[in-house]
Amino acid sequence: MKSSLRYQEGHLYEHHGAWYVRYRRKVRHEDGSSTWKRTARRLGRSCDFTNRFDVRRCRTELMLVVNRDWLSAYSRTTIAAFVDGAFLPWAREERRASTSHGYQAIWRTYLRDRVGNIGLREFRTVDANRTLAAIARERDLSRNTLRRIKSVLSTIFIYAKNVGAFDGANPVTGAFIPKNARDPKETRASDLAQVAQMQLLLDFATASCAACIGPITRAIDSRSDARCGTR
Repeated sequence: MKSSLRYQEGHLYEHHGAWYVRYRRKVRHEDGSSTWKRTARRLGRSCDFTNRFDVRRCRTELMLVVNRDWLSAYSRTTIAAFVDGAFLPWAREERRASTSHGYQAIWRTYLRDRVGNIGLREFRTVDANRTLAAIARERDLSRNTLRRIKSVLSTIFIYAKNVGAFDGANPVTGAFIPKNARDPKETRASDLAQVAQMQLLLDFATASCAACIGPITRAIDSRSDARCGTR
């Protein structure tokens, strides 16, 4: 199951003045067997698109439908199979590199070993709540980090709903951040004496710069006057 579940990005190409997307579709035969065949869909004439960005956006909309219809057949797939085979490839294609790397790091570090074997459509809010509580017990993480973990898990199900692999309310939304999670480290505020000292240092630096720049400026002006006088 895991090896056959793959998010299709679609190969974009231009041919005879039109844009096309090539992808694979599953064809079922009368004997019950099925095979994968390559197919191409015409997006429109080249002159119908303002730039390549518009072409890629059109491809994304088409492949969203293709993947939705395809992934909906995998109603018993696990969360790990869905994330590794569909969600992360989609994130690499459609999100910024930093965002995609963040998703991958949180998934592999905190989530895959805990929720990966649970069926995608069997995951409930209680599972999300227990997962966050277990992470908080075993890791010394702040509330902000736990919120990011919850956000990534929630995004996985938002994407699953959009491609038809999951129905119903997002099970992560109602999960609690553990009460015993530590607060983020506070930034120590400077007292008035430190502020006054920093202001004195700034004033001294400004005066020193002015003292250095003044003679240099006068020297440059005098040289300029001398050159003008010799012309």
